[in-house]
Amino acid sequence: MEQITVSVQYKIKKKKLDKATSAILEYVEAVKKNELGTTEYKVFQDESDRTVFIHVMSFVDKAAKKTHEKSEDLKKLKKILVPMSKGKAVYTSMVTVQPPASTENVEIKKDMSSHEPI
Repeated sequence: MEQITVSVQYKIKKKKLDKATSAILEYVEAVKKNELGTTEYKVFQDESDRTVFIHVMSFVDKAAKKTHEKSEDLKKLKKILVPMSKGKAVYTSMVTVQPPASTENVEIKKDMSSHEPI
């Protein structure tokens, strides 16, 4: 069974950035401490626009994801962040890149002309 990975992206009002950042850092620590089924939880900021946050999280299974979604820590974070957000959060479910299921119709051509010794 492959773990479940989700990203969430949202934008915070510039004047609320410090308060949001503090709440997020506190939340990440609570997730690490209280959610054993959450195997990864990282938060990133857009390098050119620090008001844009992206959370990337992975769960061992659907039950762990549901536990995360119903946690008191998440409810607390949402009460803080939702009023200071601009627009809606965008959730994306992700899967690990896998090789094609079948290689029957895949033709591999070797072109060594670009790999000649110098």
